[in-house]
Amino acid sequence: MSHLHRALALAPFALFVACSSSSSDPAAPPQADAGTPADAGPTPDAYVDAYEQAVFAATWQALPNAPTTRAKMDDVFFVSPKVAYLANGPSFSVDRSDDGGETWKTSFSNKGTFFRAVAFLDDKHGFAGNLGAGLSSSITDTNVLYETKDSGATWSPVTAITGPKPEGICNLTVIDPTHLVAVGRANGPAHALFSSDAGASFTSVDLGDKLSMAIDAHFSSPSEGVVVGMSAGAGTPGAPPGACTIVRTTDGGKTFSTVFTSTTKNSLCWKVQFPTSQVGYVAVQDTTVGPATFAKTTDGGKTWVEKPLPVQGNSKGAFPAIGIGFINERIGWVAPEDEKLGVYRTKDGGETWEPDPTLKAPINRFRFVDKNTAYAVGGKVWKLSIDGKF
Repeated sequence: MSHLHRALALAPFALFVACSSSSSDPAAPPQADAGTPADAGPTPDAYVDAYEQAVFAATWQALPNAPTTRAKMDDVFFVSPKVAYLANGPSFSVDRSDDGGETWKTSFSNKGTFFRAVAFLDDKHGFAGNLGAGLSSSITDTNVLYETKDSGATWSPVTAITGPKPEGICNLTVIDPTHLVAVGRANGPAHALFSSDAGASFTSVDLGDKLSMAIDAHFSSPSEGVVVGMSAGAGTPGAPPGACTIVRTTDGGKTFSTVFTSTTKNSLCWKVQFPTSQVGYVAVQDTTVGPATFAKTTDGGKTWVEKPLPVQGNSKGAFPAIGIGFINERIGWVAPEDEKLGVYRTKDGGETWEPDPTLKAPINRFRFVDKNTAYAVGGKVWKLSIDGKF
């Protein structure tokens, strides 16, 4: 199955973690031992154990009144614990919830626009990314970005883009109230767009010498961040099979260096998420025969290690991981695009994994509002409510 077929047939208060949106994680929940004085209450280890138990005792629930699709929706972004926006590409719409996902209404609809990512700088000012024309006969819109300044009441195309013309957007990353990054796209070409004026203008950078596809990104500051996708040259005649590749910049996108390439051939980096400033994870979408893996950093993205993902793959042994999300540096989930395969969870930073008994694939993006509330979006919108005060 081609990358395009997978991308479309199974195919956006700030949050943390392409195609879809992310942020620099200002609202990331505190670490498990935060706020536990040494002379009172449980020890940090006991606190971690109690939180693990609470997370694993909770069950994911598909929100009954949320949109659903036989393909997948790609992104959800919360501007507050109650107000959320959903990138509903299969319906050509951006949807809004005012009650924490219990009910939804259309904020913006535009036939021919496959909304792949959504992100907001504040409760009024937001952006939505379009996968872009040319990848499907149903996607005809050549505008890659849309903007709202009135909480989604009206949207307009973003035209102030200089540099090489991008053809589509898979991820939107909010760094701070004035800096944001957009990258794309699945099936190429690969570009990154940078804004330092709250989206009034964007400068596009061609990533084609490093990546054939740019899927997701994480930036810890306006100067430093990573973009993930597939190695350059993949898909061209005579080129070697592509592989999941991570590139890093320390100068705000002026230059990029490759910091990771998967050993799994015909693989693609899909989602990246940092639960802390130093610890991050990347889903490796294995498209052929494996081995199933994921990538992890413990130094803020400077270096990465490829680690085994002991999961049940398809008949060929492949596990096409797309969504990955960690509520802290230890507890997280990885999900495939194939609805016939399971979603897996870990409580030890990816050293061991087990099937999640309630969450179902496909899952494209995880979002964590606080230590008690998580969301996952894909074929459905899912919510995890964790009991206890942590």
